[in-house]
Formats: sequence, C-alpha cells, structure tokens
Amino acid sequence: MFSGAPPKRLVLEKRALGVSPDGALRFLVRARFLDARGMPTILVGGGDVAFDTASGHASAQWQTRLRFGGPAAIVSFDRPGVATLLVRAAVGAPLSAVRVQLDTRDWHGPRVVAEALGPHAIQLGWFPGIADETVRLVRRSPSHANLDVLTTASSFRDGTVEPGTTYRYEVSLHGRAPVELRVSTPSEPPFASIDRFAGKAMWLSFSPSPLDSNTYARLDSNAIVARARASGVRAIELRVAYGPFSQITPDDRATIDALLDDADSNRIAVLAWTVPRSTAFEDLATAVRMARYRTARGAHFAGLAVDLERGDDYLGGGATGYAALGTYLGGLRAALGPRYPLVATVEDPFLERLTGADYPYRAIARDASVLQPMAYWRMLSKRAVTPAAVRAALRGSYAATLREAGRNVPIDIGGQTAGDGPRGAPPAGEIDAAIDQSRRLGALGITFFDWRATNDAQWDAIARRAW
Repeated sequence: MFSGAPPKRLVLEKRALGVSPDGALRFLVRARFLDARGMPTILVGGGDVAFDTASGHASAQWQTRLRFGGPAAIVSFDRPGVATLLVRAAVGAPLSAVRVQLDTRDWHGPRVVAEALGPHAIQLGWFPGIADETVRLVRRSPSHANLDVLTTASSFRDGTVEPGTTYRYEVSLHGRAPVELRVSTPSEPPFASIDRFAGKAMWLSFSPSPLDSNTYARLDSNAIVARARASGVRAIELRVAYGPFSQITPDDRATIDALLDDADSNRIAVLAWTVPRSTAFEDLATAVRMARYRTARGAHFAGLAVDLERGDDYLGGGATGYAALGTYLGGLRAALGPRYPLVATVEDPFLERLTGADYPYRAIARDASVLQPMAYWRMLSKRAVTPAAVRAALRGSYAATLREAGRNVPIDIGGQTAGDGPRGAPPAGEIDAAIDQSRRLGALGITFFDWRATNDAQWDAIARRAW
C-alpha cells in the first residue's frame, strides 16, 4: 500500500481555506505518514483514514485522495470557536490516532465573499453568520435592488442576475463596516436537446490515477466511439466529477478532449456524469464548471447527469441526507437556468420499495429534465431472474417513478450489464428484454451500467436491438 518504507507515525498538516460563499470558514487537514527514520512514505492504495470532529461546532468531510495528493478532510465551521479533529489510520501498521485543534481566530483574511455559482446565480457569504441582527444587502449595479436576507442566515443567493454581466454589491453586517464586492457571471453553457441522447446509452467511468485499473490512460476514444456506433449507442454518460473534485485534471485533459471531439464528430452525445457529496457551494460550482467545459475544437457536454444517492459516499443518510437530496438539483437549476438539461439519476422506487417518505422524488423531479431510476434488476432481485421478470421489473420501475415524481417527466431507464451482486451479470436475453420493454413503455431511453463491465455477448445483444 505504501511507496517507500512502512509507516511508523501519522502526522497532520493544517491550513485555512478561508470563507466560502456558503458562509462557512474552512480548514484543510492532510494526513501524512513517516517511516522509522522520519522520512515521508506515501500511501498509494488501500487502507482507511477516518476524520472525526471530536469536539466543537464544526463538521469534517473526507476528500478523495487524488484531490490533495493523499488522505485529507475539509473541516467547516458555521460559527466562531475551536474544534478538535481526531484522525485514525488503519493502513496495515499500528499507528496511534492523532488530534489537531482548529481555531477560527487563526483566519485573518476576508470574512465576506461573493462568487458566481453560474450564469444565473451569484452567492454571497459571510462569517460568522448573523443571529438576530439584520443584514443589509444592496445590489448597486447594473440595476439597483435591496435584497432581503433572513435572520440567522450566513449566505444569500441572488437568482435575478443575467449571464455575462458584472454586478456590484454592498453588504452591511451589524457592528461591521460595509463591504463592497464585484462579481461577474459567466456566459450560458452550450447544451443539446434531450432528443440527442434518447435511445441506448452507457455509463463510462475512469480514474485520473495512473495506478488504477480504469485509469484514463486506457481510454481509447477511437475504440469507444467505434463500439458505440456499432452498437447503436447514442449517448455516453462520462463520469467527470466526484463532489468538488474534478476528474478532468491537466494530465488527462487531452484524453478526455479526444473522446469528446470524436463523439461529437460521430453525433454521439456525451453527458457529464457528476456524483455530488454535499450541497455546499464548491460541490455545486464543480458541477456547473463541468457543464461549461469545452474542448479546443468546441465540443461540449450535452447536459449533466447527476447521481443522487444516499450514503456517506454520496449525499448522506438520515434527515440531513434527505434534505440534501431534495435541494441539490435546485441549486444547479438556479445556476444554469430553466433550459439546461439535468438528468437526475435516482434510486429505484419499485425495486427498492421506496416512497417519498424515504427519498425526495417530488423535490428532485421539480428541477429535473429527465429522471433516471437505477433499475438494476439482478443487483436488487431476491429471486431467480428471467427475461419476463426483467420486463415486469421495468414496468414497475417506470410506473413507480412517475407516480413518486408527481408530474409527467421523461424517464430514462438505468439498466444493468455489470455483474455486481450475488446473481452476476445479466445474459444477452435479459439485455434484449430490457431494451425492448423500455421502448414499449415510452421511455426516453435506457442507459446501461456500465461500459467497462459489459461483455461481448451483452454488446452483441445491445447491437441487435434497434432504438
């Protein structure tokens, strides 16, 4: 797991990241490992490093190792104070847990900030948040407006702005001098009609790490486009962001651009597949940045496919996770405007036996252009599966998704080719039944999970069934 000698000691590094447009004061804490001689040794794979706030008014969220070159967490304060972070490392060596103390008084930079979330939204944040006092927030130019801020707020999102425009704000907090801020909104991102990605589609993931088996270096754009054309695949959902971490790094940009350019030349739509982890500004802004991404030749994503799931690796569980699932897409809609295509990948209400009490289908559907239930019939089935059972599962999934959505929204079935789960990969007959049934239901299309796990017999079945 380590590049170098085995670790003997865990050490922590901390630095302030400043105030975000959410009004949170953030610190970055990175875990480092030293060998018996006190020399750095690098964790390159495996193991587990846990970050927990042991005390104080702060929350910690671990970050993907690639983002900061190793295990790390961002600790966010919503009010002034001190917090203790406890870090434990289970990495195949007996290492003592380490504590680090974080103090909001250590930050001496700006405490009132503003940034464009997208072409249609600007967000202003201040730390600490107000209690019972009033925030006077005025937009001075190009049009004057007195903006209302609720008490106990630490941020405000101005959704009345226009693309490609510079705005000037004045923020007056009780007991503090007024702060003037200038912010420019970006231009509208390009996108495609949802008809461009109707029919058969595939999820495709890769890793920016050259050490992973699915490293970007193994993405052969010519082979991917040729396979898509031969199989009648009209769209690819390419994973490009995990939380605030963009997977399109400088090292792999040429590879990703080649795929986007080749797909565009062959009329294959590519959607930016993002996996949100919180409703924080930085997470949303990363997704918006993917929506605005363009290659040097001008190719762009057709829309965003947003993976809205529960659990610690996603938007969380319990009441907090439920609220995040219900509001995340609304943040993107506010930033990108009413016309931008947002495909919401949702948990399947039929196969998982979920209702709106378990998962906020209606709130998500309000802002979604398309709903995409993950109807992974073999992963979720407790019985033997046949083509007839697949058809029944997809009929149930389609009807339940529309019912829980509460409105007539296009449905794209999330199908299965992967062998995850005890029942293994679906054979060709089930793939054929899934495509045919999805079309009979009037679905927008069917998107299979996932490209790398699809075998030749499954590809042949996909190719045989026209859509």
